[in-house]
Amino acid sequence: MQPARFKILRHLRQSHEPQFVEQIAKAVEIHPRLVSHHLDVLQSQGLVESRYELMKAEGSKRSVAVRMSVATPKAEKVLQDIAKSVK
Repeated sequence: MQPARFKILRHLRQSHEPQFVEQIAKAVEIHPRLVSHHLDVLQSQGLVESRYELMKAEGSKRSVAVRMSVATPKAEKVLQDIAKSVK
């Protein structure tokens, strides 16, 4: 598995709640655009589920659509299999 995708999956698994792209990017120290790209790939493989939510923009009356992502049960299995193969 590509190292950045592994970091993202591991972070989502440990967070136990949906995370938006900027939160993930900050936690795994990867640029938000790359995080978004990797989320697309992980979602196409069934390892991540994403949905968009409206959130108030800080200092503004407007809302912004934010992509919220979580790891799927399939991701849990993949991460467990990786951990077993490393031992």
